[in-house]
Amino acid sequence: MKEYRVVVIDDERFSLEFFDALFSAEDIDIFKYLSANEALNKISEIMPDLVICDHLMPEMNGFEVLEILKRNYPDIPFIMITGYGTIEKAVEAIKLGAFDYITKPFDNIEDILNRVKRGIENYRLKTKVKVLQENISEIYGLPNIVAKSKKMKEIIQTVKKIAGINSTVLITGESGTGKELIAKAIHSLSDRKNERFIEINCAAIPEALQESLFFGYVKGAFTGADTAKKGYFEEAHKGTLFLDEIGETSLNLQAKLLRAIQEKKVKKLGSVESINFDVRLICATNKQLDKLIEENLFRQDLYYRINVIGLYIPPLRERKEDIPYLVEFFVKKYSNEFRKNIVKIEPDIYKKLYDYSWPGNIRELENVIERAVALSDNDILTSDNIILENNLPSDSNESKIIFEYEKARKIFEKQYLKNILDFCDGNVLKASKYANLNPATLHRKINKYLK
Repeated sequence: MKEYRVVVIDDERFSLEFFDALFSAEDIDIFKYLSANEALNKISEIMPDLVICDHLMPEMNGFEVLEILKRNYPDIPFIMITGYGTIEKAVEAIKLGAFDYITKPFDNIEDILNRVKRGIENYRLKTKVKVLQENISEIYGLPNIVAKSKKMKEIIQTVKKIAGINSTVLITGESGTGKELIAKAIHSLSDRKNERFIEINCAAIPEALQESLFFGYVKGAFTGADTAKKGYFEEAHKGTLFLDEIGETSLNLQAKLLRAIQEKKVKKLGSVESINFDVRLICATNKQLDKLIEENLFRQDLYYRINVIGLYIPPLRERKEDIPYLVEFFVKKYSNEFRKNIVKIEPDIYKKLYDYSWPGNIRELENVIERAVALSDNDILTSDNIILENNLPSDSNESKIIFEYEKARKIFEKQYLKNILDFCDGNVLKASKYANLNPATLHRKINKYLK
């Protein structure tokens, strides 16, 4: 039995005979159908690695077959057969989800075979990644977290243990280690999973607005308060409130947060009535809060209140076993986003990644893989595509590569945001001053590129 299966649908027998001859010397089993309906009825039984279908057929055209296939078997690649005079139909098919197209007459046999093989490899890579993710999900019960190392296994087991209780959690670790993902995992495994998960970046909120945003206000509480507004605690009622960069809050806000957490109620600005809330509070920081306490920049009583359960997320350099799994995950993600067809990752890439220290952790690894996929010229990712921060030459070849402006802008902005946030220790307000950007604008860009 041959390794791969390809279904070919065409109302012309010549086309079916052509592909039969084309695949005869390949490791490909062909399933030929003159009828689209008959072929579609057999798909679930065959489960092919690829479907090739003619555009013009009397019973059902190629677009109708593509629609049915994508609805029921979205991962199976589809190649449309079109005539030279209907290339626009092929382009339309690709926009609707087709993997590629082949033109009649079948003159360039080598090109056709290459397109078929790329489609099959694309499907196999998707299947491999999906199985990997399903295995991780089955082992850990956390499909959004890609991890294999012993340290992360222990963290995930702790997450599963604490998810069902309401104790406050403090997640610590360097920037880019995945603290937000852990917070979301706790929420998704808890009884509150069907309620709201509200994430607040404390560093992005100007001190003058902190109290009104956290606790809300009534109409007329201050100039410009034309309507009443709920605060974060009230909005998160019955759900989870995640306070990222808690170390960036002012001492004044810390005192009010402590009171709210202890009493489980808040008072809106301009109101004399208190509002009760039921919230699971999760906080995170890349700062050493004990040092901030010594410097009188963080309240010790608030620290004890939020650190009922502490989770430390180790940096990537201490859990390099996770790198291959993260690489495959990010390659798939950005291959889809950039409409690339990366079907193979050369093994020497992993040695290069293992030898690097990863000061920006998983966020930096994701940036590196995104850039590698964006700049790749073929379907194989090699170590030449991997450009690391400490070995990027001043006259980098990357600067000489020409591609779409939007891709270039996105790559630059992500790297710029990472660099300026690292320089400012994650302090968005400080970074906004260096960048000469409005804090709200910078915060939106961070949410767009780094979350």
